[in-house]
Amino acid sequence: MPQAKLCSASSVTLRMQTRELIALVLALTIAVVYGEPRFLLHTRRIQDNPQQIEPEVEALVRSSFYAADPVVLSFPRWGGNISSPEIPAVVSAQLQRMDSNVISLDLTKANNETEIIESVANLVNLLHSNLDVPLDRIQLVGFAEGAHLAGGVAAQVQRELGHQLPQITALDPTSGEDLEHKLSQTDAQFVEVVHTNAGGVGTWKQLGHVDYYPNGGQTQPGCSSDSCSHERSFQLLAEMWSPENDFVSALCGSVESLGAASCRWSTHKMGQSEGSGIYFLETTQSSPFARGAYYISFL
Repeated sequence: MPQAKLCSASSVTLRMQTRELIALVLALTIAVVYGEPRFLLHTRRIQDNPQQIEPEVEALVRSSFYAADPVVLSFPRWGGNISSPEIPAVVSAQLQRMDSNVISLDLTKANNETEIIESVANLVNLLHSNLDVPLDRIQLVGFAEGAHLAGGVAAQVQRELGHQLPQITALDPTSGEDLEHKLSQTDAQFVEVVHTNAGGVGTWKQLGHVDYYPNGGQTQPGCSSDSCSHERSFQLLAEMWSPENDFVSALCGSVESLGAASCRWSTHKMGQSEGSGIYFLETTQSSPFARGAYYISFL
C-alpha cells in the first residue's frame, strides 16, 4: 500500500512538472513570436549614444532619465527601429526645443498590436506612479502606423488611470486598416495630425482636433514618390516645434475644399497646440520649409 501511494505521488508530481514545462514553453514561444518593443532613451547628454532602458524603476534610476524633464514617446512605422529616419527626426526636433527624455520604440521584434500597446502603457503608468512624472508632461508622437499605436496607448492609459494624456502628434498616419485601434480625437486632450501623402501611404481621413494638409496633403514639393511625400511629415517637425515656426495656415471648410483660393487665411500656425478644424498651407521643397511670410499680405 505505501508503495502504491508513493507511485501515485510520483505520478502527480510528474504531471505537474509536465504542465509547468508546457506552460514555460508556451510562454517562451509567445515571447519569441510576438516579442516586446525595446525602449531607447535619448537626452541632450546622450543624444548620439542612446541608452536601452528596461521598464523598471531601478533600471530607470540608473539610467540618464531625469524625471523633472518632459517625456516624449516616439512611435515609428510598423517594424521601425533606430535606423528608421523618423526616430532621429523626432529626437533632434524635441531636443532642439528643450531638455527632455525622448524614449523611442524599437519595434523590430514586436509584431503584435496588443502587446505593443500594453507594454508602452505599462511604461507610462510606471513613470507616473513610481517616478512621479505628471501625465501632462508626457507627449506621444507617432509616424504612419505609429500614430495609431500612440492613440491606443493613450486610450489605455486613460482607462487605467482615469486621465487623458495632453497631446498626440500624428505624422502622416496610415489608414490603420490592419490595426484594431484607430487614432481619434478622443485619445488625448489635443490630437494634431499632419497629412503629407493622403491617398498614398497615408490617409485623407480627419483624425484629430486639428488636421493639417500641407500643399493639399497628397504630394509634397520636390517629391516624385509616395515614400518621399510620406516622410516629409516628420521632416517638417523641427520647424513646427521651433520658436520661429512660420507655418501660417488657412482654415478650410472640408477636405474637398483644400486650397489657397477656397480656404480662409489666419494667424494660426501648424504645430500650435490649440484650435480645431482642417487647415491648408504651402511649403517649399527643402528646409526651411515654411512660406509664412509669403502669405502675410493675405491676412
